[in-house]
Amino acid sequence: MTAVVAIIVAVYLYFENEKNIKKIAELEEDKLKLILDALKRNPNLSDEIKRHLEKLIDNFKDIDEKVSNEVAQALQLFQIGQTENAIEDLVKIIEHLLTIHYKDCSNFKKWLKDQKQKFSLHNLLAFCKTEKKIDEIEYQFFIAIKTIRNKEDHTIDLKLDSYINASGLITAIGGICKIASIVYPKRELSSHIV
Repeated sequence: MTAVVAIIVAVYLYFENEKNIKKIAELEEDKLKLILDALKRNPNLSDEIKRHLEKLIDNFKDIDEKVSNEVAQALQLFQIGQTENAIEDLVKIIEHLLTIHYKDCSNFKKWLKDQKQKFSLHNLLAFCKTEKKIDEIEYQFFIAIKTIRNKEDHTIDLKLDSYINASGLITAIGGICKIASIVYPKRELSSHIV
């Protein structure tokens, strides 16, 4: 009798959990739609993105010339309408910064070995999240722009919707500022993005 009651309770809890998961997914989708609508309605976004990219170029001149040059290249790509390529370049910068931070880190090397993983941007981000240097939401956004970078690498003439490009640029710029604050904690970079 107890086993039957336990099974009924377990089935009930399972279905309640499934309903809750579905509700959460719907709420997250609604929130995303609100954000994307706001991005579509902002006609000055292009100017803001250019301004922040120019600020990054200037900020990195004395910190890391390679990063400064790569941001300049991303800005040029953005200005000629190659937004997906610009996002790709900005994600390369995030990977570069994380590589600088973790390349000699014994904890990261041990974590890779324990996880049976190899050195990659995905794993750099996962370890950064494991160390609580980025949170789950930042991690998911960074994985999204990493996906754009990968698609750009493997798709001829990739064209994304403008709201995705705008989101990707904003996330990439914010990601560079966030990761740079981890890599260069004593340097001040503007992290106020759009």
